Amino acid sequence: ILPTYMGGNAYKIASPDTYLPSFVCDSLRDGLVQFERSISGYTVPDAVITGAETRTSSPVRILRREDKKTAIGYDCIYPCGEGAGYAGGITSAAVDGLRCAQAIIERYAPKS
Repeated sequence: ILPTYMGGNAYKIASPDTYLPSFVCDSLRDGLVQFERSISGYTVPDAVITGAETRTSSPVRILRREDKKTAIGYDCIYPCGEGAGYAGGITSAAVDGLRCAQAIIERYAPKS
């Protein structure tokens, strides 16, 4: 069985038990069982879980003015999301992106 994403054939298949602590594997298994109760058919016996996403964020933070969301010293650059050091995952990156978008809209929207 290979992962379904492009390039999936370039990786070695291994049980998560070989590279993650048992408490993580147990939590994943429990979570999948719980999720299956909510969305029947979500889990299948031959599913492939690809990799392990960590809670590690960008080691770099591009400093910005919180009032305008612009980079300090660069008034037209809006650093946002995980890559700029302002989020730690998909949801927080999306929220930060929305906040930056709102700052851009407030700045450039025509005044009534």
